[in-house]
Amino acid sequence: MRPGVKKTVLILAVFWACVVIAAAVTVRITSRSHASPTSVNVESRPEKTTQPSDARPTARPVTPSPPPDPVAPEPTSSVTDADIKYIADRKLLIPVAGINASQLHDTFSQSRSEGRRHDAIDIIAPQGAAVLAATDGSVLKLFRSDRGGITLYELDPSGKYVYYYAHLMGYADGVNEGKQLRRGEVIGYVGDTGNAAPGQFHLHFAISKTDSPRKWSRGDPINPFPLLTR
Repeated sequence: MRPGVKKTVLILAVFWACVVIAAAVTVRITSRSHASPTSVNVESRPEKTTQPSDARPTARPVTPSPPPDPVAPEPTSSVTDADIKYIADRKLLIPVAGINASQLHDTFSQSRSEGRRHDAIDIIAPQGAAVLAATDGSVLKLFRSDRGGITLYELDPSGKYVYYYAHLMGYADGVNEGKQLRRGEVIGYVGDTGNAAPGQFHLHFAISKTDSPRKWSRGDPINPFPLLTR
């Protein structure tokens, strides 16, 4: 081959080699531009949460308090100031011989078993002490009960008030239903019958207002304490 031709062939070979190399580089760059961006390992970064600025922490559930126990309403009573004045004017006698006003205690509002109120006063006295009629009246009922033991109900002359004597050891001679009583008359004797504790000798004395003598045990209670100590 001539030297001039050989040189020309060599130049052409180098030219085409450069063209091929340039084309290959162009294709590679183009393929990278269309490829997905480098992936990031999400698990390698801690997840970050953003709480809204006005968000509030979740409140703990509050267990509602139980409703308060219902308060029992005060029982309605038909007793008026006029009733109290009437009994006060009768000047009741302390119904146990030998007991004076300074020895009495107001137990009218004290609680008793089964949610009951006492509605009476207990007059502590020796066993067998004479029980006296607190005022004039009549024997309405002689009765023995589980709670009161040997009892006597006296009806006021007005027919509106009942005087109740309980826990008696026994009745005085001649006491019977319908008997007319005089203030201070012996009607029975202090004992511990009924639900009184054995040996706790006392008179349970109560006053009530009734709308009928036939309801001798179901009247509206009246506190005897201020009426016996005034």
